[in-house]
Amino acid sequence: MKKLFLLAFLVLAAGMAQAQQVTVKAPEAASSTAISQSAAAAVDYKMQFMPIDEHTTFHRDGKVNRMTKVTEKHGLTEIGLMANTYAMIGDNRSQIAYDPKTNTVASVYRGNDRGSANGDGNTLYVRYSADGGVNWTPQGDNVATSTMPRYPNIFLHWDGSKANTALMWPQVDRFNDGTTGWRDIYSMKSDIGNANAQYGISPSPPYWSIPYLTVPDQSTGDLYNMALGIEPTSAEASTGEIYLLRSSDGGLNWAPVTFDAPVFTADMVPNGYFSSNLRLDISPDGSTMIMAFALIIESEPGSAFLLDENHEVAWRISNDKGMTWGPLQRFRPADIQNKPAPFDAKWEMSWDFDVVLDYQNRPHFLTVGSADIYPFSPFNDAPTDSTISLTSVDSTFTTEITYYEEGGNREWAMFPIGPARRVRTDRMSFTAGSSTSAPAIFRNEPKWARSYDGKKIYAKWISPITSWRVALVAGTPTLFADTLSQIYANGRHVDSRAVSAWTYYWPYGNPEQVTNEMDSLMRMTAIEEVMTKYSKLAYYASDAGDLHMVFVEWGIGETVDDDPVNTDQVVWYVQDAKVPVPDVASVEEIDATPGDFKLSQNYPNPFNPSTEITFTLPQAGQTMLRVYNLLGQEVATLVNEYRNAGTHRATFDATSLPTGMYIYRLESGSFTASRKMMLSK
Repeated sequence: MKKLFLLAFLVLAAGMAQAQQVTVKAPEAASSTAISQSAAAAVDYKMQFMPIDEHTTFHRDGKVNRMTKVTEKHGLTEIGLMANTYAMIGDNRSQIAYDPKTNTVASVYRGNDRGSANGDGNTLYVRYSADGGVNWTPQGDNVATSTMPRYPNIFLHWDGSKANTALMWPQVDRFNDGTTGWRDIYSMKSDIGNANAQYGISPSPPYWSIPYLTVPDQSTGDLYNMALGIEPTSAEASTGEIYLLRSSDGGLNWAPVTFDAPVFTADMVPNGYFSSNLRLDISPDGSTMIMAFALIIESEPGSAFLLDENHEVAWRISNDKGMTWGPLQRFRPADIQNKPAPFDAKWEMSWDFDVVLDYQNRPHFLTVGSADIYPFSPFNDAPTDSTISLTSVDSTFTTEITYYEEGGNREWAMFPIGPARRVRTDRMSFTAGSSTSAPAIFRNEPKWARSYDGKKIYAKWISPITSWRVALVAGTPTLFADTLSQIYANGRHVDSRAVSAWTYYWPYGNPEQVTNEMDSLMRMTAIEEVMTKYSKLAYYASDAGDLHMVFVEWGIGETVDDDPVNTDQVVWYVQDAKVPVPDVASVEEIDATPGDFKLSQNYPNPFNPSTEITFTLPQAGQTMLRVYNLLGQEVATLVNEYRNAGTHRATFDATSLPTGMYIYRLESGSFTASRKMMLSK
């Protein structure tokens, strides 16, 4: 593959294993969160605990049961076998799509046909579910029309009457000088089920690199994407510009919005930084478009820490559908005032990044942050039994960063979402051919989804659940320096400003309160034999919190993971993945006369599905009214703002919550009161 562009564009456009694009150099005093699972350390662990001679020849033979179809928590559907894992790599695009209007799901993958007589891995398959992921159609025929399709990207587009499939992929081509590289972007538009398929090719010059994630403009029905332009006259050069592409016919034909206003240019990155994870999104009303990325500071030329307090968030805004763009804005999350615990003690940001716009056109940035308070020590925390002590890894979290406008001023806020434990996972495959094989490095893969109305947002990420694997090697139980990662998810209503507003709560500043039960509530998988990697989340979630995710296995398969020709990479769909997010209640003032502090019993009680809560404040002040389940987890924030003295009434809608007892708690100034209420469905 010819060299297409500079380092910044390699990280942005390819979206592939950024730690391999830039030398990640850990300082001597760096946190063990960042370096305890480094390649050297992983090999040391392996050499200490493993019979090396046996392992160098150890492979699983014959057919094995990769995974049960139903795990401890969620079902798994095998979507298909991939030609290789790189067909799914890079979270700048997605191989899973969901249409909330029709409850239809679709997944695309590059098929594994290399084992056949004429197979070359140049096939694309799409599978569909018409019932939200419960049942799936068969694989169907190859939909690719180009000779070497790569990195497919799918979206289900609602045209006002039905949904159709919008598929994009780049084509690898061979140039006159013998080099290969990207050239054309191919597209397909079809009815659900691949019926009435139509194909297009994006106009050139320039030639195009890998397209990004497709996002919809709900106000017009147009679809948008981005791609790096490549000079057709040189085998080594790019235009140095990423352009906004638009389709006005449901994904069949794509063309640049304008060549006069690129979305991104290399000169946007200051000296001493590089860019990571370029993202695009459009607000639900179509009025605001955002391009955002992480600015990663170099510790020295060519080197950067995976965690650093000086990493930044950068973005541009367009209010005219990408015809023009505002100036680049930058913000260092470490500068946020009043950060929640444990980030009030220390904050370091990872390279991981995503952005989504809500219904009020506010951006919500997603990354991973660490306070490095309780570094992970594998020998002390999980010496023999594959169990991580959760209290030892409670200071690294998938984290939301957003802002609110208060009186014309921008107020930044930081919301921990759930445990990420380590900012990177070093995965020593069971099929590694040598005791000195370097581990594969995976980060946390955080990704946003949102409801159609933009009022609810959902975060997905991966995190290790066990730090060691015990397996038989030549009949001997062997402790592997190996890590399995699971998929996690959480969600919240964007109008809630409480740090604990996410559906599943983790006591971020109180490690002694952390339990395995809290962890399991966010965990969407419970797999035992393989690792989730290259996990993808559909752009939309249902209003009830149904999420649609796929991932590629890494671990024990019918053929070895590291075989470059006959790989057996299974694409799995996670069934029944749901994160219920209660609606934020409306609050009205019914009497402005101050009275004694009082929290009244809700009415009606028991209730189904909504009830009213009345409270009285003797004086004005910041007021919190929250609802908890009996596990102490917050399920709704009804009030989180400055309220006047007097009597107020809030409505609590529990449509998405299960039957049971709940506790509502009022706090204002020095006053606190709690009551119980019963939801009976």
